[in-house]
Amino acid sequence: MAEKLTKFHDAVQSLKLYRRAELPGQDDDAEVVKKLYVDPLPNDYIFETVLRPNTTFIIGRKGTGKSTIFQRLQYEINKDKKKTSAYIDIKTIYESSQVDNALFEKVASQDISLPKKEIERVLLLKTFIAALVSEIKNELMKRTQSSFWEAVKEVFSGNLTELFEDLDELIEEISQDSFISVLGVKKLDAKSQEESSYADEFKASGMAKLANPDLEVRVEGKKLDAGKATSEINFSDILIKVFNVKELLAKLKAVLATLGVRNLYILIDDFSELPEDAMEVVVNLLLAPLNNWSEEFIKFKVAAYPGRIYYGEIDKTKIDEVYLDIYKLYGTSDVSSMEDSAIEFVKRLVATRIKVYKAGKIEDYFDTDSGEIWRILFYASMGNPRIIGYLLHYCHESHLLYEKKIGVRAIQQASRKYYEEKIESYFSMSKFLHESFGEKSSIYGLKELLEILVTRAKELRQHSSAVFDAIDGRPPTSHFHVVVSFETILRTLELNFFLTKYYEMSDRDGRKVTVYVLNYGLCQKYTINFGRPSGKREFRLYFVERVFDYSPLLQKYMASNQEIVCNGCGYKYALEDLEAIKWNKMRCRECDTGTCEVVNLSRKYEKELRDIDKSLLLPGAELGILQTLHLEKNEMYAVEIASELDCSYQLVGKRGRFLHDKGLVNRAKNSNGRRVFGLTKLAEESYFSEDENSDLNVPD
Repeated sequence: MAEKLTKFHDAVQSLKLYRRAELPGQDDDAEVVKKLYVDPLPNDYIFETVLRPNTTFIIGRKGTGKSTIFQRLQYEINKDKKKTSAYIDIKTIYESSQVDNALFEKVASQDISLPKKEIERVLLLKTFIAALVSEIKNELMKRTQSSFWEAVKEVFSGNLTELFEDLDELIEEISQDSFISVLGVKKLDAKSQEESSYADEFKASGMAKLANPDLEVRVEGKKLDAGKATSEINFSDILIKVFNVKELLAKLKAVLATLGVRNLYILIDDFSELPEDAMEVVVNLLLAPLNNWSEEFIKFKVAAYPGRIYYGEIDKTKIDEVYLDIYKLYGTSDVSSMEDSAIEFVKRLVATRIKVYKAGKIEDYFDTDSGEIWRILFYASMGNPRIIGYLLHYCHESHLLYEKKIGVRAIQQASRKYYEEKIESYFSMSKFLHESFGEKSSIYGLKELLEILVTRAKELRQHSSAVFDAIDGRPPTSHFHVVVSFETILRTLELNFFLTKYYEMSDRDGRKVTVYVLNYGLCQKYTINFGRPSGKREFRLYFVERVFDYSPLLQKYMASNQEIVCNGCGYKYALEDLEAIKWNKMRCRECDTGTCEVVNLSRKYEKELRDIDKSLLLPGAELGILQTLHLEKNEMYAVEIASELDCSYQLVGKRGRFLHDKGLVNRAKNSNGRRVFGLTKLAEESYFSEDENSDLNVPD
């Protein structure tokens, strides 16, 4: 049994692993990808959709299997001689483009007009293209090492070096600094043209001022906006010309044609991890041009989070969108059918892992094969494969190691542990973020909102009505509904797994509403019964009972915690002006140049945030490293930390050195000569003292 238990743990670990990590206990990673892949829908429908020769956005929260689909896709592409692929970790590329200090200093020392932000855009594009070409070359090199090379030699008489000469030259071009000086000259020319344009604008606004002071603002604002648009267009044109996207495409096509390859699939992972401005650069200057100019040669597959996607010039009518969260996957019929489909997927996923890892049978680990245990596992994970991996990992530690099988109670305990260790810390660590007060206040504003939701759920446990009185025992109050227009307010809480969009339906007044469910582990912690009653006809519409309408709560929260502010002139609007501002595409009516933003504020935690020692403030990645080491309570390799944080081990290594210099992390080599990281006493006392309580401030 000990050997089986080890294999079961390997299987569980493979579920919780971060994206493209190697699967433990398996030698042939390529083949095991196919064996382990479990499609959320029958007949591999999701995979078959992604496999189509269309640009596709794969949309889901962390852990929903986006990167697993990429692995499965590349495995299939590698079997087709007419196709090849390139995997691009855009988050890592963005990070690496921000730390190229030597190149930045070299650029900054030249007499060019590009500001720092624009230079960073150049570096991002340069890094992206270099990584793309290198990844294509690597994939092709893998092919030439196989029997596929024999087929190539029939039409190509040269050697491998000659075959990839064009790509090597292109990589060399990108690595050189010449494109920067060209960009500087072209930008200077563009600037002189824009200065001329603005000079004309000044005269025009001055003339208008004599007749009507108000007219001056409007005219000047429009001219300024036109000038900004000209600058963006010039910048885009310059970059496209300097990087010569069409020449890149021509060279790629030529090399791939020599290999008999007709289609290039570019897989963009972690797209939504980019800041908004970087996302726009990647789409406007790379994805859209490559997609539109390639004449069906290039197809993008982009992994993104719901609600955090920028499409730019990409024609949405010509792309596929695949959603991996439960409502989008299974919510086409009724709630019961949705739940049954999701539960079936959870069981299929776990059974497949156990089978492939030769760990025995399901009944060897679970105390019953009844539907109830799979229903609870679905509730606790919302069908998220990575969360399932963590839950079973915790159950392995708490039960299987002690020869106790996994039951409902074990999953409930594991769910609470997952909530407390992986989800709840979002708030407690955010106050140490090296961001503006407004950014941190916005996060803590969401904590206030969550406290309002949880408080109401706890109050409803004592509610009395005909429906509630018909329920035996304490009524479940884990679900609530809001009008659809309030979804955006809850989006960040959903992305961070405090709640999940469960269903859409009409309430008793005929309004279309969105049903949400609180995190199962949160409900375990705050003694909120989960689910819905069954057995009686009146329970069918339980989720849309009027007492579960939280729209008034959100409206009240918005009135007291949200402001609409122009990022240009700083003018503050009343909340009731929001719809009118939306019709104006969020443009400020006062200055006509700024964009209005809805800002969350935390009145309740304002003093706590202002009292934080500023010397403790750190970027999010560094805080994540500290949090991971704190929870693990052991030394860890960079790759292990990276698997917890959804980032590359290279990033952990770089940020780890920074934390070491601040005395927060120990960096040393173990007996095997490998670098390990550990938390210092200073870090424990500064960031994880007993005073740092993550609990929600809600009544018992």
